[in-house]
Amino acid sequence: MENELFKLWPTLILKKKFDNHNLYKDNLLEFIKFYKKKYPVGREASENKNLYESNYDITNFVQENKSLYNLIEFIGEGFKTVAYNANKEAWENKNIDSKDIRAKITSMWFIDYLEDGFVFPHIHSNSSWSMVYYLDLGNPDNEEVSTSGTYFISPYNKSDSSDYGNFFSREASRSIIGKEGDALFFPSTLIHSSYPSVNKKRVIFSANCYFEKIK
Repeated sequence: MENELFKLWPTLILKKKFDNHNLYKDNLLEFIKFYKKKYPVGREASENKNLYESNYDITNFVQENKSLYNLIEFIGEGFKTVAYNANKEAWENKNIDSKDIRAKITSMWFIDYLEDGFVFPHIHSNSSWSMVYYLDLGNPDNEEVSTSGTYFISPYNKSDSSDYGNFFSREASRSIIGKEGDALFFPSTLIHSSYPSVNKKRVIFSANCYFEKIK
């Protein structure tokens, strides 16, 4: 009998650059101004503090906005990439061809942070994958945790021993820093949050996605 190594329950986070960010940034910011003027009162949520959050209806504006359309195309590709890498073995074991699986964005929204604005730790429901796209950080090269950092909490119990054999499980959390134009794709059940914004600029888009078999 051959030896087997099982790598179970992977936690994958994809960091992906939107190559057309500079081309569509200004138009996407204009869309946000239009939306906030149309809906001056943002969505209220218990996890939010000092920010404007849109409703989860941004996909409704895709047909009339080329920039949104291209952003959603990018988001869809990111979801497919991370989901394929996470599910490749499981799909193969069930004889599922990845070509027969399609991604469906169930909700999409934006957040315009005010000074000291942040989002408390939370998860997303009714989806398998979520993402955040850093649209405007005030400085395209800004990599400060308070501006472009997303905070993730480990889904595993943290080891409290000094055994070098479980070094991999000692990290209880991780902050992943991005630049303008970067997007992070991660499991919807992974607890995450943002840091209080010390700058006057932090605008992001987020989306949720689930996958279904093409009939």
